[in-house]
Amino acid sequence: MIAVGLSACSSTQDIEEQPTQVPVVVEPVIEELEEEEVISTVINNGVIDIPVLDDAQVFAEFSDSLPAVINYFTQSSEAKVIDFYQQAFGEAYSQDRKRGRLTLQYQEGEEAMRVVISQQNKKRQVDVIIESKN
Repeated sequence: MIAVGLSACSSTQDIEEQPTQVPVVVEPVIEELEEEEVISTVINNGVIDIPVLDDAQVFAEFSDSLPAVINYFTQSSEAKVIDFYQQAFGEAYSQDRKRGRLTLQYQEGEEAMRVVISQQNKKRQVDVIIESKN
């Protein structure tokens, strides 16, 4: 006769009750961007000031209201005129040459500026037109 010993082993782990977790809803933070006010370098406190080269010989100016125009002659090269208005108005968004006239178009705030450069005898004629986009 053989004797077999059995032992019943029962181990139960104490289960800790975990608190029920409530899902957290995180809403995206949407910051309202304040629209930056663009201040025109051409119109300052209602006064329209169209920049011209130092040696400008102005022969017509209509700058009481928009659209405003100034026409002048200069001894400066076309490249110098282009550089001057790039400094004044920023990079031209359009450049077109027709019948010997170079037209540069700029945008600043609510104003659209057009500069037309043409050869007149030994001088350059520069026409600057400022218009409102609205």
